[in-house]
Amino acid sequence: MFLNRLNETEKVAFLELAHYMARSDGNVSGIEEDMISGFCMEMQINDIEYDRSQFDIYSTLGKIKDKRSRKIVILEIMAIIYADNFLHEEERKVLEKMLEEFDLSYHFSTVYGEWAKAMLALHTQGNALIEL
Repeated sequence: MFLNRLNETEKVAFLELAHYMARSDGNVSGIEEDMISGFCMEMQINDIEYDRSQFDIYSTLGKIKDKRSRKIVILEIMAIIYADNFLHEEERKVLEKMLEEFDLSYHFSTVYGEWAKAMLALHTQGNALIEL
């Protein structure tokens, strides 16, 4: 929803983080794959070749320096986290790393998480309306 506001470096970093988060619980769902495709469409860029063995979360997070961009990344990552309506332990650990590196409180993520859940519910309702 807000990813078009990121610069090119931040967009690639976001995709790296989205792929990492989607895989963090050991199961990439079809919903998460669709979300990543949607993120690419929104940002008007091609998906990246994600290689977990080459991924370094701190290096990727370091590419997102702007405070506003950091908030956008957390907000959008919440959609991946709650795609299955549950915060898995491994996802929580990744989220905590992100919040710490971005100097944001965990309580901040609670508000963003609730917003993401509401947006996901609206998206589901919209899809259902189209199919009626």
